[in-house]
Amino acid sequence: MTNIYQIIEKYKPEIIKSFTTLEALAEPSFQEFKTTQFIIDELSKTGISNFTNLSTGCFGTLDFNKDSTVAIRADIDALPYNDEKTIYRHLCGHHFHAAALLETIKIIVRENLQLNSNFRFIFQPAEERVSGAEFIIKNGGMKNVTEIYGLHVDPELYVGEIYVEKGAVMAGARHFSITMSGKSTHAAYPHLGADPIVASANFIQTAQAIVSRMVDPLKSAVVTFGSITGGSAHNIIPESVTIKGTFRFLEEENSRLIETKLKHILSGIDQSFGTSSTINIDKGTYPVLNDEKVSQKLKSILKGEKFRFIRNPHLSMGGEDFCFYGKLAPSLFIKFGTRTNDKIIPIHNKDFCVPIEPLFDAIYMWIKILTF
Repeated sequence: MTNIYQIIEKYKPEIIKSFTTLEALAEPSFQEFKTTQFIIDELSKTGISNFTNLSTGCFGTLDFNKDSTVAIRADIDALPYNDEKTIYRHLCGHHFHAAALLETIKIIVRENLQLNSNFRFIFQPAEERVSGAEFIIKNGGMKNVTEIYGLHVDPELYVGEIYVEKGAVMAGARHFSITMSGKSTHAAYPHLGADPIVASANFIQTAQAIVSRMVDPLKSAVVTFGSITGGSAHNIIPESVTIKGTFRFLEEENSRLIETKLKHILSGIDQSFGTSSTINIDKGTYPVLNDEKVSQKLKSILKGEKFRFIRNPHLSMGGEDFCFYGKLAPSLFIKFGTRTNDKIIPIHNKDFCVPIEPLFDAIYMWIKILTF
């Protein structure tokens, strides 16, 4: 039987080079041109020509003349490191995801490994804008796929720990923007105007009751306001206020409930304070749901291996556009441990970084899935 770790050991210098190169490229959503070109160049040098280059992102197939096609997705975009958005870094570990997939493909081809299915590889742009998955799907990236896998580095789990339980693993996420218009007046004469600042404060406070009093306490959801802007001076009640926020949910029924309640509360605030408001809520993402059969399949594949399965719920209220793939084929989103000590630096933090050691395990896992 092929010793996969011995094969990986042979390619370690090249794996590390891909990892550091992708880390240094770090480009924003739908601008991952250099990142995509690097991936394309590496595929081409390996002799792979059956892929679709989307300029920002790409996908392709290693065809083994099988009836099934297993897909693995890696996201490739980075996050802004400074407020001016002139510097981007991989503060979410997407370079790790991309390097793991890229090196898996190269090893399969160079070592002439035989797979038990066709292999669709997807290098997806714009996960941070939760729109890259639909872009890939629109361009045919999920055609004939029978099951799909993805992973995400998890700084809360130690190296070797993975979470692959069935059901919800990431929340659905929707963003909303509100413009609350009032009537401007002097701060000393509030009765002559309609104050959108006081109205918005009441709206924000009341909206917190949606989760605490209207959502089933046994079902997770959250409403968060991230921005409120309006006004220009100490002594002027402004004409309008802009509010931005997001809500998250693990059950789709709560998406509809929260949307309805936000609109009802906003309408009531307008009636009470004499304001006039508009609210725009994007369609957002669904919860990411792990398929039970695929979850059990992975556990069987990795049984007796070095990986430790986390059984207790390890869910996240973060959103992920991997959910759109799960609407088209059975899917599994793997929380992949990268923690090496007691200190946890969360993703999206400016000090976040991913150690190289777990990368070799990720490649091993992908190869095991594909050769099982």
